[in-house]
Amino acid sequence: MTSTPSTPRTARSKTLRLTAIGVAATGLCLGGAGMVATANPASAFGQVVGTAVHAAGVDWSDMPAGYTQAQYEAFWAAEYSGEDLAELQELWSLGETETKSRAGQMLLDGEALPFEPGTHTTPELPADEQAAILAFFEAGYSSEDVETLNDLWDTEHVETKARAGQMILDGEELPIGPATSATS
Repeated sequence: MTSTPSTPRTARSKTLRLTAIGVAATGLCLGGAGMVATANPASAFGQVVGTAVHAAGVDWSDMPAGYTQAQYEAFWAAEYSGEDLAELQELWSLGETETKSRAGQMLLDGEALPFEPGTHTTPELPADEQAAILAFFEAGYSSEDVETLNDLWDTEHVETKARAGQMILDGEELPIGPATSATS
């Protein structure tokens, strides 16, 4: 069995094609990593992506436009709960990011928010429900996702977060991905 040697033109064509495929695949991987990091910029993964991108010389923020890491940290460090956040969203008629940005900046400026941290938290939740809710948010889901799931399941905030979080802990797939619209 004899093989036909590649001509320089054929070899160059194959090399260009493989290079193009490699570049496209790398772009898709970087884009996916960026979307995941943006969905939860304070996660360990989000911080690693942000550091790596900055080290590569790319001027990219791992926080949404108009929202700084300092605002994010100020809001959560003040021990406001997810329920407090939802109440502020309703009170100010803003989305989740805008609410955390505004509240975080107010805290950084030494201003008081309309209520104390933990005002809207349900402290009597059993430990397993609290763990499920924590798993829900650690998976990158947001308050907007809670609203979407509320509508899909016809449930209230706490029940929705606990149910979704338990599904995550059990390895089940939710009907939506983090920060997305319904997929089924």
